Amino acid sequence: MMQWPAEITANAWTGTETVLGALSDGAGQWARSDHFAGRPASHRAAQRRPDLRDWTDKRVGWGLVLPARPGSGADLSRADDVPEPIGRLAAARSLTGKPLVLRHRPGDFDHLYRYYDGETRPHQLPTTGDGPRGAGRGELPYYLLLAGSPAELPWDLQLQLNHVAFTGRLDLDQHGAGNYVDMALGGWASAAIDSTSPLMWAVQHQPGDITWLMRQGLAERALAAWRTDPQIGDRAVGLRDGDATCAGLTAALGERRPGVVVTTSHGMTGSDSDPAWDGGTLGRLVDADHALLDPDRLLADWSPDGVVWYALACCSAGGSGRNQFDGLLEPDSRAARAVERVAGLGPVSAELPRALLGAARPARAFIGHVEPAFDWTLRRADTGLVTTSSLVTTLYDEFFQARPAPVGYAFRDYYRQSATLRSRWSTARQLTTDADAPATALLCALAGIDRQCTVIFGDPAVAPAALPAG
Repeated sequence: MMQWPAEITANAWTGTETVLGALSDGAGQWARSDHFAGRPASHRAAQRRPDLRDWTDKRVGWGLVLPARPGSGADLSRADDVPEPIGRLAAARSLTGKPLVLRHRPGDFDHLYRYYDGETRPHQLPTTGDGPRGAGRGELPYYLLLAGSPAELPWDLQLQLNHVAFTGRLDLDQHGAGNYVDMALGGWASAAIDSTSPLMWAVQHQPGDITWLMRQGLAERALAAWRTDPQIGDRAVGLRDGDATCAGLTAALGERRPGVVVTTSHGMTGSDSDPAWDGGTLGRLVDADHALLDPDRLLADWSPDGVVWYALACCSAGGSGRNQFDGLLEPDSRAARAVERVAGLGPVSAELPRALLGAARPARAFIGHVEPAFDWTLRRADTGLVTTSSLVTTLYDEFFQARPAPVGYAFRDYYRQSATLRSRWSTARQLTTDADAPATALLCALAGIDRQCTVIFGDPAVAPAALPAG
């Protein structure tokens, strides 16, 4: 029988202590309430399916998502209101030479809008994926790049699109966008990275705590998978214990030039003792000595140069600006205060992904979390089963190939789990005679949020560096 937890622990860091919280008296009601973004996608079988790894197939396609603006249909069909490099990328990714632009209207998470010259009424494209797909007229492309901050293009839009499209985001200024687009259009051909030497950096503060669970449940498993590959083997680097410091990470990045990096740690969420905290360090990775990884210092000694970085840490991608866990936690618990503190910042991107993708020689992609991940989302309380298998599969099977999968496509199964968890949650919340139902609903809600709040920074059509042929 699944036990109802007395408290849950987040992978968040206040500056002095781990974030945990007892469940409130209303946690059972919270578990039965709907916290999932959008609606689950319908998956209908299709004959002659296209290869969804190939955005150049007209049945797949690539589109640029921008905020709606005042203007004519002709104005809104172009990408004139973004930094010039973004428009250049969209033109290069178009199959007609003209950017395929879709617009998001504030508050409308059910549709994107595509405008055409000479037409006053746009095409409404369902974000549930129920309509026609591809790059043709009135179709929703499978690859979507959101260009803008989460204040303009909300995280909830990206979370909804993750279910039905391979979705990424660029939240960069003109200079950073220029760096990224120049390298992306060149396919990172000049990148000085070693695709056979991935890097794992796993912080553990206490045996059995959430940092231990993240290390054992994901980081060590990813490292073990890499080392089974005959082209990688012992070239895969694992930093743990006393080596899992900011200095150790920076040195290893500079020495090994990995093509893929996986880090597990707490993420900074501010301190109760610092009411003036402005969120500037939100999501910074916390090392074994409780020091915060400073992106400026990191980039002073190392160039991302085409790396793909996955960071399992609280708010490593940013904050949504709303408290999805309101009613779950005791109001005075550290976890509740941390969540409220982050929500009070509004919708924001974290600094690390923006720094990596806007660097002079930028990263290909950064994958992180908008909200905290809880211990219950990483391991089932009833069976002890670790639930990170699809992540490990992505971080090895999808990435380490002679033809690696595009980053957006690689995470498709992980996002699909959110729809499965929603289905299980929907059943559990309606059961009134099953003693396990409240705990099952809680588990599914927390795990579903964790998966849908995993987001990609960067062009989702970009793939990691390939393993050498042979």
